[in-house]
Formats: sequence, C-alpha cells, structure tokens
Amino acid sequence: MAATIPFRGFTPSVDPTTPGAIVDCTNMVPTLRGMRAAPTPSPISTDPFPDAVTGGATCELLSGSYRTIIGTSTKLYEVLQDTHIDVSGMEYTGGANRWRFAQFGNATLAVNGAGANPLQQSISVGAFSSIGGAPSAAIVEVVQGFVFLLDTTDATDGHRPNGWFCSGIYDQTVWTPSQATQCAKGAIIDTPGKITAGRALGTNIVVYKKSSMFYGSYQGPPIIWAMNQISPIVGTPCQEAVVAIGTRHVFLGSDAQVYQYDGATVTPIGDEVHEWLAASWSQLYRERVESYHDKENSLVYWYFCSTNSTDGNPDKCLVLNYLTGKFGRADAKVEASVVFISGQITWDGLGELPGVSTWSTLPKIPYNSSFWVQASEIPAIVDTNHRLQSLSGVSESSSLTTGWFGDDYDYMYVQGIVPRFAARPKTCTGAARTLTSLGGEPDAATLGDLLDGELAADFSCRYAQVTFNFTGNHEILGAVPRIVSAGSI
Repeated sequence: MAATIPFRGFTPSVDPTTPGAIVDCTNMVPTLRGMRAAPTPSPISTDPFPDAVTGGATCELLSGSYRTIIGTSTKLYEVLQDTHIDVSGMEYTGGANRWRFAQFGNATLAVNGAGANPLQQSISVGAFSSIGGAPSAAIVEVVQGFVFLLDTTDATDGHRPNGWFCSGIYDQTVWTPSQATQCAKGAIIDTPGKITAGRALGTNIVVYKKSSMFYGSYQGPPIIWAMNQISPIVGTPCQEAVVAIGTRHVFLGSDAQVYQYDGATVTPIGDEVHEWLAASWSQLYRERVESYHDKENSLVYWYFCSTNSTDGNPDKCLVLNYLTGKFGRADAKVEASVVFISGQITWDGLGELPGVSTWSTLPKIPYNSSFWVQASEIPAIVDTNHRLQSLSGVSESSSLTTGWFGDDYDYMYVQGIVPRFAARPKTCTGAARTLTSLGGEPDAATLGDLLDGELAADFSCRYAQVTFNFTGNHEILGAVPRIVSAGSI
C-alpha cells in the first residue's frame, strides 16, 4: 500500500523535492494536522466607513464588555451593531498615519503620530478627548501599570523619533517627569533610526527599531525604566509586524525573516518562507503591515504589501501556526485588521443583525462557526471599500501546489493521486506537471475528476507535481500518489 505524504505547510523556500513540501497555495492555513481552507470575508456591517481606515482595535473594559474603535485620517468611530458613531475628540490631522490603540483600565487610548494630536482617551463610553499635557506619539502600549508612548512629540523636546515616555504609575493623565509619580522619558541612541514598534512582554516591554531591539525593564526610582539592547541587527519595520502571543513575540523582521523572541533569545523561525517573503514584500511599502492573532486556532496573520502594490494597501497575507511552526497564505486586499466581538446573538435578536430580515438573508456562515457564539472573538478586516468584514464565511475557493516527487534516474507511471482529507471539500479538481530532469521546463499532464477518492492519471515521467483546487470548507492532511516503476535509462 502506498504511503501518505503528509503536507508540511507552505514551504516555497525549501528544496522542492522535499517530501510534503507545498511550493504554492491560495487561501490555505496550517492546522495541527495539515492545511485547511481559509474563510471567505463576510460583511459584518452594511454601513461602510466614509473614508479609508487607518487603524482599528477591539478593547476590553474592566466589566468584560468590549469596544471596537476605528480610525480614519480625521475621525475616530465606534462600531455599534450595523452602524458606527463618531467619537472624535477633535478634528484630527495625520493623513495616512496609522492609528494605534491600547486599553488601560476603562480608558481606551489612541495615538496616530501627528504632533498636533496629543494622546486621546475615552473612559468606558462616549467621545475621545485630549489628555492635558500629554505628548503625541506614533505608538502606545500598556505595561505593568504604565502607559508607554514611543516616537514622541512634546513641548519641551519636540519630535523625537527615538524617544519614549511613560506615564505616572497607574495614572494615564500624568505626563510631567517626576520621581514621585514615576513618570519618565528618555531616548534610545545606542543604534540609529526611529522606534518602529513596542510591545509588552510579561511585565516588561520590548522596543524595536528597524534593525535593532531593546528590552525595557522596570527599575523603580531614580531610573524608573532601563532600556538594554537585545540585538544590534534584528528589528522590525512597524508596530503591526509584531504580535504578542502570550509568553513570546512573533514578528516579521525588516530583513524578511520571521522571528520569535521569548525574553531570552531572538530565533529565526521562517527559513521555509524567507526567500519567498524577501521577493514578495515591497521595499517601498515595508512599513505597511496589518496583523491579528487568531487565538482559537493558534494562528497569526500578517497582511503586507506585495511588489505589485501601487497604493500602499496590503494585498498578500502570510499565516503562521505557532504551535506547529507551519505557514500558509490567505491573501486579501485590506485597509486594516481587527478582532470583532460577535456577542449578544439570540433568537429574539436575529432580525436585528445587519442586513437580516428573513432566514434566507442570514450570513452564509457555518452553523458551528464562532460567529454564532455569544461574545466570541472573530478575526475581521476592513476591505478597500471601507467595510468591516468577519473572516468567518464559507471558503469560496482554495488551492495548493505540491513539491516535485520522483527520482533523478527512474521513470514512473503515475496512475492516480489520492488527496487525504480530515474534512472533505465541496469540490476537488486537479492538474499535474511533469519533468524529465529538475530545473527544466515542465509539461502539463491531465488528471481526471475525483472519483472514489482519487484523481485518476495516466502519464509517465521522472518527476511530477500536482495542483489541487477546492471549493468549500475542508482540511487536507496529505496525498497518496499511486505510482509503479517504469524502468530507467
């Protein structure tokens, strides 16, 4: 009996004859067992935002309730059911600057890097307002009772791209440096360049530049916070490229490598996609990344601008399953990504869902999706039509292309390919290519329709490669090529 070749995830940068390699895929994300179809975006709201979205976040209050805040070049909006309301505290400037958010107790905090826009806050509900005396900043993060601002502008020092500020301890309204309140500020001058990211790691903060990293640890007065260098060569291009997954960070490096940092060691984990990412990721728009953490499935999604991008909106997506170390792809053109909270869906309230008036107008989302669970987290994007969409719809189409299987010397008859599923798709078709020797120009070969679990074949070659095309949700574990020896020359 022929053995199953288990798939290793998206591995475009490995030897293409590696068993289980997937050299290309569309809308396929890694699972613990194999690969599954990525969901199709499904509209959450029928009410698009009036302008291009430049950032968003869902923040949890102390009561356990949530707020989803979306930013544009001049406004802040709060998402409410099938609409949104203006919660701006002023007429904002900043153009295409990214809005970043953090939650400090019941205070939702927002910055967008424009010097005219100081740190914004909204307490529990209602509109945002400027915090008196607070700096403006490109990045905001919360760490161990402090609000951190990075890449700052204030009345005393002006714009310091390498500067940092921390608030008074447990008080986001105190921004005058003082030993008593432990508000402090500083600048990182050990390496060149501006601060590009900052994320909490436990009770500490990791501050990133384009090509370096620093570990911020609480010291107490008089130092307050110390910034010690972690790496003089590894860094990241922007805040959204860094994702905190509990006890470690995973991030896209400026060198197009994927890294993880656990507080002790910076480790490259993306060798299998490194060359592909370096060739695909636009140098011009490298600072435009969107990301989110799908905790339920242990996945991190990074949307980035390809070399074909002309408008600076991310159009490719690399997906990491951080439990297995496997990669996938789920390309989409997006303005922003957020986690959406779908709670409070009841039988009595079904008719109040956006765009729902009859059973036939319910969203085309599987009955066992987390969308239907009260207060569940659902990954979501804002598309280039400024519409909020949940990533919970039935997969419309997906595909994967295997590596080359065969031998440098012996020919083989390929009689069929059996895809091995944990969950079968609605449809599965395929096509094959053949080679006499690696590195040559491949020839096309035909595969039959899926019948009794097999895509029938009838061709001879030294090496073969198969592309599977799917519709509908599914999970594929691997494939079994049915081959017999055809001799050697």
